[in-house]
Amino acid sequence: MSIINETAKAAEVGDKNGLRDVLDFLVTEEQLGVTLLTAAIERAAGTPSETFLPVLRNGVTQEFHHVEALKAAGGIALTTSYWFPDAAFDDGNVGLFSTLEVIETVEISLYLIGVSAYARAGEEFGARLCAEAMGTEAVHRALVRFAQGELGKDVGVPNDVGFENFDWPTVAKVRDALEGIGIGYGTQTSAPGRFYEYPGDPIARGVGSPVSHTLPA
Repeated sequence: MSIINETAKAAEVGDKNGLRDVLDFLVTEEQLGVTLLTAAIERAAGTPSETFLPVLRNGVTQEFHHVEALKAAGGIALTTSYWFPDAAFDDGNVGLFSTLEVIETVEISLYLIGVSAYARAGEEFGARLCAEAMGTEAVHRALVRFAQGELGKDVGVPNDVGFENFDWPTVAKVRDALEGIGIGYGTQTSAPGRFYEYPGDPIARGVGSPVSHTLPA
């Protein structure tokens, strides 16, 4: 854990390079992922999303491990309360996976911002942490595209990019994109929905399933 502690120190001195902003929003966003997936899993029974529960259960555990690693690296969540539009869940239909595709795609850019910020700070472990987590998010993106195809939505092939996107190159643009689909970070948006609180460890809650490689290398 000493390497992670050094990464946390890098975050403290890296404000001028935007490291603090991206690290805090990464923690906030990964908590959002745990919160959204937990709610989706708990209401999956009897819906089309139930078929994909093994993937969702692994996914929520992976997101939780990201939260814990980012916190250990010095990240501080901006909120634990998230406004999700009802449409984001689509009653467990294909719209749930369409929402997840948007979130995962934008998060890939967010992690690339983190790689760049850690590189500017000269911090190898932090850059690798972001890259390792980004790899997982890219897998998630392909999986939710696959799920949409299986549920009848034509999204093309799941693995459709030669390089992952960097379409949102600032934290502000990332946040704008996610708020644009009706998500609120501690604030209510105009999209009909409600607040959800970060539920913590999905294994302890009974919604997650174990994964390998639970710590960054």
